Amino acid sequence: MTKGFDNLEFEMRVKRARELMEKNNIDILLLTTPHNFRYFSGLDSYFWESPTRPWFLLIPQNSDPIALVPSIGQTALEKTWLKNIKTWSSPNPKDEGITLLKDTILNLLPNNGVVGCELGHESHLRMSINDFDMLRKDLSKIEFINASKIIWELRMIKSHNEIKKIKKIISLTSNVFDNLPKKINIGMSEIEICNIFKKELIENGAEHTLYISCASDKGGYDQIICSPSNKKVEDGDILIIDTGSTFDGYFCDFDRNFGFGKINKESQDAYKVLWEATEAGLQKIKPGCSCSDISNSMMEILKKSGLKSNSVGRMGHGLGLQVTEPPSIHSDDKTILRENMIITIEPCFEYLPRKMIVQEENILVTKNGFELLTSRTPEKIPIID
Repeated sequence: MTKGFDNLEFEMRVKRARELMEKNNIDILLLTTPHNFRYFSGLDSYFWESPTRPWFLLIPQNSDPIALVPSIGQTALEKTWLKNIKTWSSPNPKDEGITLLKDTILNLLPNNGVVGCELGHESHLRMSINDFDMLRKDLSKIEFINASKIIWELRMIKSHNEIKKIKKIISLTSNVFDNLPKKINIGMSEIEICNIFKKELIENGAEHTLYISCASDKGGYDQIICSPSNKKVEDGDILIIDTGSTFDGYFCDFDRNFGFGKINKESQDAYKVLWEATEAGLQKIKPGCSCSDISNSMMEILKKSGLKSNSVGRMGHGLGLQVTEPPSIHSDDKTILRENMIITIEPCFEYLPRKMIVQEENILVTKNGFELLTSRTPEKIPIID
């Protein structure tokens, strides 16, 4: 599969953005974060891991996008579809592109106007608050408002080209998970097991394994967010691996559980209940269904089966250029599913205090229902002797 997108993909993203900007009376979108910058520019770089230099992308309503970047980024940006690129010499703590940004906005909006920024839900500015306050002060006739809602409205609906990339990383990760029991055994540490898993992912075509969590203990575990440890798996342990690996910037995000030796009946029963709750959630998925409907359908089964608590908080989320994106599969999230959304469902069953099992699947919302993108979690927990 070819990396990147053709220019038409980005032109369509800008076109859709402008339609939403017009509806919301926004003259310019100001983007600063790596995933939004990549979404509109195609820049593939992990230079963002250096926090020294901000990067800015302006999407005007009536003219071509403008990238304002530190000089080190000029050559890389010239390889994207963007044509209007401005630079400043950086690092420059006294003026990290703010004068250039201010002058560019003034050139586009000489009198007044509205600039939409990443100020809302699951968003942040990748520039200092002091610089943002200075920008607003110096451009007092221009209103800076929250545009996160329209950015997420764009990104929640995936294009066919985005879907192909997400399907690829999910498919290859599913294959690695399915074959993992043949490569691991009792007595290995969590780190050893995850290193085998990561090696297999890379050899099968994943580009990065940016997120891997792992936990293990007798009959379950008490958390699902920490990195693997030196703990060695023992008879009776259940081990979970959860990964957010990528192909061409797009994530998968799902987990699998593995039992070692003799697993007690209570744990196996809890695993089966969780599988049934997942099945109930899957059958709810279709355009027009709300995220809360999916969450409630799973929660109903878990509560009937003795759910003690739900420290995880939600039962899934959106997926794409970030390992988690809106919406949330949660009882309070009334977002309506639409065709070409990609979501995860991730029920958690804490069947004893500080003893949980979690299962997760990745799903494409289709015209009339859903397509399961992951190979389905086995109905019975895989046992490794």
